[in-house]
Amino acid sequence: MQMKIERLDHLGVVAGILKELELSKEIDALLPPTDDMKASVGECVAAMILCGLGFSQTPLSLTPHFFEKLPVGFLLGNDQLQAQDLNHFKLSRSLEKLHEYGCEKLFAELSHKACQKESVGLMLLRPG
Repeated sequence: MQMKIERLDHLGVVAGILKELELSKEIDALLPPTDDMKASVGECVAAMILCGLGFSQTPLSLTPHFFEKLPVGFLLGNDQLQAQDLNHFKLSRSLEKLHEYGCEKLFAELSHKACQKESVGLMLLRPG
């Protein structure tokens, strides 16, 4: 039996929360991936969240460098992904798709689903 040990640091905890909330799946349901995509929009968003926690002051073009020594497939839930799949072209196209969909709309839908999953009570507040 062979084992490979890889370092996760705090990223394992955050990746676990993203998986529990099914963030990538929820985004991909709203913005379906095409056949030519190695990494879906949801996986790119998860990658940018993880990268932002450990590599926040660097440009998107260095994202593959951040993931070089990390188990990308394990962290993002897709064993087919490699660090070079998360290049700045792919991440930029994903950000464009998010913008086209509407960031506020996406946030509202994702946060509502997350609250439902975690049984957080929702109240509608009206001004006045």
